Amino acid sequence: MPSSRPFVLSLLLGVACSEPAAPRVDPPAYDPTQLTGVLYRWPTGHTIAVYSDPAGVPAGTDLTALSAAAMSAWKQALGGSEFSFRAATTAADADVIVHVSAAARRVALAGCAEPPTFASGVTFFCPAADSALTLPLLNGAQGHVKVDISVNPAATSAVNTLGALVVHELGHAVGIGGHSPNALDVMFGAPAVSTPSARDIMTLRWMVRQPIELRL
Repeated sequence: MPSSRPFVLSLLLGVACSEPAAPRVDPPAYDPTQLTGVLYRWPTGHTIAVYSDPAGVPAGTDLTALSAAAMSAWKQALGGSEFSFRAATTAADADVIVHVSAAARRVALAGCAEPPTFASGVTFFCPAADSALTLPLLNGAQGHVKVDISVNPAATSAVNTLGALVVHELGHAVGIGGHSPNALDVMFGAPAVSTPSARDIMTLRWMVRQPIELRL
C-alpha cells in the first residue's frame, strides 16, 4: 500500500460526507481542522473504547486512572449523546490505545508513514478516502483500533502535567484536530489545565454537529 500521511501531518483529502448535515451551532472558538485540513470524528452514537497500556508506565503513575479521568472530562464537556466512552481491558477490544512513548507500539501503521516524534505526545491515525484504516495489532489478534496515542511522562512537569496531556491527546482522538492559541484551554499546544474550557467545549460541540468528512 502506498504510504499515506498520518494524523499529525496536514491531510488535504477529497472526501465525501458520511452523515447528513446537522443544524449549525455557534462557531468553534478555534479551528478544529488546523492540524489535519479535514473534519474527522466518530460516528454519532459510537461508544469509544479506550485501552490504557500498562507497559513501560513509570512507577507511581496510574495511566489507567488518567485515561479514565480524560474520558470523563470529555463526556462531561459534550453533555449530549453524540458519543460515549468505555474502558477496554485489552488492546483487541479497543478503538483507541493510550501508551507511554517508552513502550513499543501495539499496532502497525496500516501503510501510513511513521509519525513525527514530539517531546510530549502524539495522536496518530491513518486516513484512507473517507475513513481511517484499522491499525492491525502486532500480535496477530483481530482488533479494531483506529487511533494510537503516545504520551511522554518525562516531558511533563508540575505545570504541564501528564493528566493534562492525556486529556489533550484524547481531545485530538475524539475529533479536535487543532490547537488552541489560548493557554487556558486544554487544547493549547502545551496544556496546563486538565479540564476542557468553555472554548474547548464550544469547539467540540460545533465539531460533533458537523457532517463527517473523515470517519474514525
